[in-house]
Amino acid sequence: MIKYIRIQYTASKSALIPVGQGLFVELASSTEVKVYSSADSTYHFSLTTSAATFAMVSAIQAACVQAAQTSWTRPIWDVVIPDGEAVTDIAVTAF
Repeated sequence: MIKYIRIQYTASKSALIPVGQGLFVELASSTEVKVYSSADSTYHFSLTTSAATFAMVSAIQAACVQAAQTSWTRPIWDVVIPDGEAVTDIAVTAF
């Protein structure tokens, strides 16, 4: 069963990112976090962020672990955005 992490980026919008065989998370800057799929190197998810720190990377990685460890009856796990940080937009970017 495919597992996903869900990232809320406005009050009414969220994005599902497939965990697949694993995700790599990069803190590119305080305004951008990149999420790469270990199974497909043709694209990445670019998260526009506000005041992002390594805590954001850790939160995304923790959600991936939780998603992988949960039952097939719960295929989606929410990322808990750290206090004082925000995701304002998400885009899929091809290499």
